[in-house]
Amino acid sequence: MPARYTMSQTTFQSSRRNFIRACGSGAAMLGSGLISAPGLARGANQLDLRVNAAPLWLNYNENSLGMSPRATLAAQQATAESGNRYPDDAVATLRETIGNKLDVDPEQVIFGNGSTEVIQAIVTYAEGQSAKLIEPAPTFGDARRYCRAEGLEVIQVPVDQNFETDLVGLQKRAAATRGALLINICNPNNPTGSIVNHRALESWINAAPADHIFLIDEAYFDYAQQNPDYRSVLSLIKEGRENLVLTRTFSKIHGMAGMRIGFGVAAPKTAREVRKFAAGFNLSTAGTAAALAALADREFYQQSLASNQLAKTTLLTTLDELGLEHIASNTNFVLHRINARLQDYSARMAENGIHVGRRMTTEDGWNRVSLGTPQEMQAFTETLKVFRQRGWV
Repeated sequence: MPARYTMSQTTFQSSRRNFIRACGSGAAMLGSGLISAPGLARGANQLDLRVNAAPLWLNYNENSLGMSPRATLAAQQATAESGNRYPDDAVATLRETIGNKLDVDPEQVIFGNGSTEVIQAIVTYAEGQSAKLIEPAPTFGDARRYCRAEGLEVIQVPVDQNFETDLVGLQKRAAATRGALLINICNPNNPTGSIVNHRALESWINAAPADHIFLIDEAYFDYAQQNPDYRSVLSLIKEGRENLVLTRTFSKIHGMAGMRIGFGVAAPKTAREVRKFAAGFNLSTAGTAAALAALADREFYQQSLASNQLAKTTLLTTLDELGLEHIASNTNFVLHRINARLQDYSARMAENGIHVGRRMTTEDGWNRVSLGTPQEMQAFTETLKVFRQRGWV
């Protein structure tokens, strides 16, 4: 896989009208420097649609707009001025800022070098209680990976026929399983993009015994809250539920995947216990400064949401035109049919400069594509149309 690098926000500012519709012969598209020179492919799978200098990275659910310019500047300044110092004061300020934003005591905030470190700390905390893991399948795999490394039993319940998390099935398995449990629910779920029924989830958490620990991964919270049917479990934490931890990240809407800033929120006692298993000094000077600036930049936040929605509309319009089934998404990615083996499809896309899909235990014939900028999704959908003409999807 070629080396990745960050594209400037102006890389894909060309007008849509500059994209040439794909021909029946599979000839190349042109697009304001986005698509390479015309001509048929050199190889059997290469359509000569390659992005010139920068491949399209549509496989890790990042914000293709990049970081807030204010966050970038803050990171640069903090590094220049105090990169030789531990960022204790800045981390305390970030903890207080997040606490105030969420209306919780700052000490309820657990920082991690990405939310995955918080997940790892929660797993280690649960391991001390000899807990088993129960989770839907498919779902984001870090909790499962950490549990297996700790020697904990992993129990998975398949999503239902609509690719939605089967809360009833999960609850039944939990009730039938003896001993302590770590119940891992990604909401919205990754890789499906679906949300759970918040009333059913809240009812389950409220009725669960104290040794049933709920890990609710809300990495895509910022996108999901646009759906009136979505609700965070934060209110239950404020009510004092001690068997519940939620996790969030700066990697998605804030475009800071490379900065590695994540956090968890739990009741005070639970936060103290989980924090014992997280590394000390786990946030950097640059990342902390960037996170503070990102939280203050509401304009960029709204711009990112709007860009994501337009990109999603561009994608879904083409998927519908091609008759490719897709799962309703509350995130910055979409799971859709491809009528092909994912391995073959991903390889062909990669040969044409577009990186898509991570299998993540989804059945063959489906691809999870991250939503790039609207212009990037225009390039992707034009390529997808040519794939259809070639009989590849």
